Amino acid sequence: MKKHFKSILKLLLFVGLGIFFIWFSIKDLTAEQRTSIIQDMQMVFSSHRWLYLVGGMVLGVISVYLRGLRAILMMNPLGYHVSRSNAYHSVMICYMANVAVPRLGELLRCTFLQRYEKVPFEKSFGTVITERIIDMLLLGVMFVLAIAVEAEKLVPLLGLDHLGNKLAGLSLKKWIITFIIIAAAVILLICIGKWLGKTKVMMKIKNILRGFWNGMISVTKLEKPGLFILYSILIWVCWYFMFMVGSFAFPEMISLGSAIWAATLSCVVVGTFGFVISQGGLGAYPLLVSQVLLLYGIKYETGLAIGWVIWANETFVYILGGLITLIFTAFIQAKKGNDETVTADPK
Repeated sequence: MKKHFKSILKLLLFVGLGIFFIWFSIKDLTAEQRTSIIQDMQMVFSSHRWLYLVGGMVLGVISVYLRGLRAILMMNPLGYHVSRSNAYHSVMICYMANVAVPRLGELLRCTFLQRYEKVPFEKSFGTVITERIIDMLLLGVMFVLAIAVEAEKLVPLLGLDHLGNKLAGLSLKKWIITFIIIAAAVILLICIGKWLGKTKVMMKIKNILRGFWNGMISVTKLEKPGLFILYSILIWVCWYFMFMVGSFAFPEMISLGSAIWAATLSCVVVGTFGFVISQGGLGAYPLLVSQVLLLYGIKYETGLAIGWVIWANETFVYILGGLITLIFTAFIQAKKGNDETVTADPK
């Protein structure tokens, strides 16, 4: 009961944040500006420009398929050869669930693989965590690239100039104290861990964590590391062009000319944080995109319309794809047998 209460509370918090960002983004707009946002969005669907959104959807599906292929590479060293179709479906279900409930998708993805591919939950969950870490590292790379390309625009927007000044202002004494506190905390955790490790309960937990750890370090035993890196890069390339192609539905974006490349990079990087702040990026993503596009001379209300259309297009892909997957998997027979290592047709 307490667990369900926490889940509901977390959901309400994230959705509440989304609603807050929606209110915050339009609270100072006039009635005419709000009408302009709606009209800009309607114009996309009242002309041939909606075809650009279809192109963006296709790229979104390709990114999901690439993520599935990457997951296969991580599970092969563990002795599990997952089919491409089930890898794709597990990722699509993950995305659909995360639109509704924070982090539920990762759990359903691992549950799906356990049922249809007999991959132990803790091992697949370990690979998922590693994937998330790698994606965060790539986001960091994209962030640095965006700052390098558009430093004059993004540094003031993100407040990094003030942050840099604050860090530079810290005295050596404060840095040393911070280091000592962190080191003491690490040593304390190690001591507590050794003491708890002798109990029977902890022995069982260790077995689960061992499977989890094996899943995480599977990335160090890849048979095709070059292909893994290629898939990881292509996923971000798809996300980049998913935004760019979809934004072609707005003449204001096309009018940017060659600047659209840098504008897209800035929107993708900054907009991604919107998915971290609120549930499924609700409210936060369009707001962040509009703030970025202001730097490129696009009106605030037009930027909001662009952000909402791109967000809705991406969300629609994951919801529709997830529903199709649920219907399709209803006709799939779960793998039989209890052998730990299961080999499936990779096609």
